[in-house]
Amino acid sequence: MSKVSIVSCSNYELELVKHSVRTCVDNLGGIKKFVHPGQKVLLKINLLAGTPPEKAVTTHPAVVSALAELVREAGAHPLVADSPGPVPYTTGGLKRVYRAAGFLEPEKQGVFELNWDISAAGLSYNSGKIIKRFEVTKPVLDADVVIAVPKLKTHMFTTFTGATKILFGVIPGFSKAGYHAKLQTGEQFAEMLLDIIGAVQPALFIMDGILALEGDGPGLHGQPRSVGVVLGASDPVAMDAAACKIIGINPLEVPMLRAAADRGWWDGKSDSLEIVGEPLENVVVEGFKRPSHVARDARGLDRLPWFKRIWSPVAKQALTPRPVPDGNRCTGCATCSKVCPQNAVTIFKGKAVVRDRACIRCYCCHEMCPEAAVDLKYGLTGKVLYRLGLLGGT
Repeated sequence: MSKVSIVSCSNYELELVKHSVRTCVDNLGGIKKFVHPGQKVLLKINLLAGTPPEKAVTTHPAVVSALAELVREAGAHPLVADSPGPVPYTTGGLKRVYRAAGFLEPEKQGVFELNWDISAAGLSYNSGKIIKRFEVTKPVLDADVVIAVPKLKTHMFTTFTGATKILFGVIPGFSKAGYHAKLQTGEQFAEMLLDIIGAVQPALFIMDGILALEGDGPGLHGQPRSVGVVLGASDPVAMDAAACKIIGINPLEVPMLRAAADRGWWDGKSDSLEIVGEPLENVVVEGFKRPSHVARDARGLDRLPWFKRIWSPVAKQALTPRPVPDGNRCTGCATCSKVCPQNAVTIFKGKAVVRDRACIRCYCCHEMCPEAAVDLKYGLTGKVLYRLGLLGGT
């Protein structure tokens, strides 16, 4: 596996972050190894929703600013972009999210340029295992180099989200919901994410793990947790495997990393990681909260054709937590309805209502709700099995 650079960074004071990011990239050979003069460099951030940086839901602007400075030093032009999940892919939608996440001020100061191009275009990938053509945001195709800047977070659907999932954000706006509808198992979804990586081929990944998100991430149901690291790698699988070790998650619990092992992208063994900078054991954090329960289709039994054919609909209802809007917190904004790939959420008398039979358990509503008003709850059978420890979770 390629190298993973790990550098300690205790807070977001800009000069400290600049030093840490520079050291992280230098450990991999320096920015000029990845970026050349005159190139357009897309800095693909994690901009899940319009939340302030201290919520640890989005990539922190200080990390992006530090990386943009290195790109400019290499004689290239940095463009910061993402397609947020819960809002239409419009200039107005982008502006609201950029402002909330703290990116408008650095742009105003000339630190980097923000993307305002809301067009999309096709990107073919004939080697794709699940998807061979994607509709992606136009800046991806216009860039000479893509650098992905993920956030270290837990995830209710994939256990962990980092470098191997961040490129889902190149799918424009609500188009993401279509992939959730089509790819309903974790294994299928993971394969699609790896196909995006193969199609886009980022040159470098820099992970913001200074303030991470633990618990029921990747949105506002998670809790910020100081981890104090910046990671760098050209290999997203190696980066995520290292990040998982830091927070105490077995990398093979993450469907993207399992799928990558099946593809031969790595051997599935964490001891094969080549770490430069801080030794891995020096930055491990204790007691990092995992998701309370992770979405699974009947604990993987959907791989058996007869089981899936007969029992999968029943298992989905009983053995997976269902999204339940809280009437006290719900404002009726309809974000959940807009992002639902199955049209399973409606607004009735000013409150969200989920039709459970139509729900495919993609948890877009839970993830994208700006008020954190969608809880995940088991039915009676699921509650019993969960309390017996038969459905995972902690």
